[in-house]
Formats: sequence, structure tokens, C-alpha cells
Amino acid sequence: MIIKLIKRLTNKKEKKISFKHLGENVDIHRSNKFLSPGDISIGDHVYIGPDNQFLGYGGIVIGSGTIIAHNCEIMTRNHNYDSEDLLSIPYDTKYIYKPVVIESNVWIGSNVLIVPGVTIGEGAVIGMGAVVTKNIPPCAVVGGNPAKILKYRNKEIYEKLKKEDKIYLKIKNHL
Repeated sequence: MIIKLIKRLTNKKEKKISFKHLGENVDIHRSNKFLSPGDISIGDHVYIGPDNQFLGYGGIVIGSGTIIAHNCEIMTRNHNYDSEDLLSIPYDTKYIYKPVVIESNVWIGSNVLIVPGVTIGEGAVIGMGAVVTKNIPPCAVVGGNPAKILKYRNKEIYEKLKKEDKIYLKIKNHL
């Protein structure tokens, strides 16, 4: 699927990117960098702010209703640095690929790093500057380096708003 990135803060020609899947009502700033976009799936009603990097080689899934602020990096591959067949140091030419899954209605603050192989549960909030090195449970609010659970969202309110289909980008466009 092809998307024309939204022209923001620049007069450059629109850039076309082919994703594995692209949902409806997706707002992506043009200053983002997508490596291997054919391995990236984006759900409906997603906002992706400026200056993010998506290294999609191992696969990235961004669930519907997700909001990603600016200056974030999502990585899905790492160098081989510790295996029985290691050919050189500090690492060799082999890459290790692991997908990143961001479930629905996740809010990722600015300057967040997400390492390969992580799943971020539905409704989670990732605080600015967090380094996500492990799976995050649904509705968890996390922060820090490495990211740790600080608290949980009110799940009753979350489920009520979800049932009423009050997704931010859906209601914002109708205000």
C-alpha cells in the first residue's frame, strides 16, 4: 500500500512510501525515516509525529489508535555479538531480527527507544525518554531506562471509552 506523507514544515515534494499495510486516517509527518517499510504495518487512526526512525527489517506492527510523539526509534534488528559461530569482534556481519508489536491505543512519548523483540500491550503509555527493553503489559504506564512500570491506567475508564469508540484521532477530526 502506498501513502503520500503529509507535507509539514517543508515545501519539498511529497514522498511516497510503500508499507505492508496502512490503515485509514493515518497522520504521518514527512520527516520520519522508514527503513524496510514493506515490513511495517500501521493500523487505523494512527498519528506519527516528526523525526522518528523505524527500522522495520524484522517487522513492525503499529496498532490502531496509537500515537507516537517525536524523536523515537524502533529497532527490529541487532548485530550478532555473542554466539557459538561468531566470526569477528565486537560483532560480525550477521544480523538478528526480532519484530516489534505495538498494540492498539498506545501512547508513546518523545525520545523513546524500543529494542527488537518487544511487545507493547494495548492501552499502554510509554513516558518520554524511556528505553523499552522488555514487553509492556496492557494499560501499563512506564518510564525510565530501562523502562519500568510506574502504575496502571484506570482499566474501567479505558474499557468504557474503547467500547464507546472514543479514539483520539476519530473524535479530533469531528470536533
